[in-house]
Amino acid sequence: MKMYSLLMCAGCGAPTPHVFAGRRPQAREHGELPFADCIHECQACGRERAWGNEPRVETALGRRLVAEELAHALDEHGMRRARCPSCDGRGLECQRCDDDGETWVFDTLDSCGATCPLAGLDNAVDE
Repeated sequence: MKMYSLLMCAGCGAPTPHVFAGRRPQAREHGELPFADCIHECQACGRERAWGNEPRVETALGRRLVAEELAHALDEHGMRRARCPSCDGRGLECQRCDDDGETWVFDTLDSCGATCPLAGLDNAVDE
């Protein structure tokens, strides 16, 4: 049984075996169905890429928790969309913005208490 996919790797520039590494929820607009990208990792260079997707099952509790965390991030931490600094908003083969041209940024990631849903989240990129 074949346990890998032969995919074109942007890191290697050649078709190489890629092994399934997990699932990543897709960003979606209000009203769109939830999907998760299937993430594969190149066996030669370790670069990850999305290949394929599948429907994501959502529960009522999950929707409520996500809504509360999103509202907290927007209100308390100034979360917003901004032009991707890596590709300057072009979104061409960019891992930071996943070819979207925009990334999520925060005004502050300082914890606002023990119950802060963003506690422990590190700011990956300085603006």
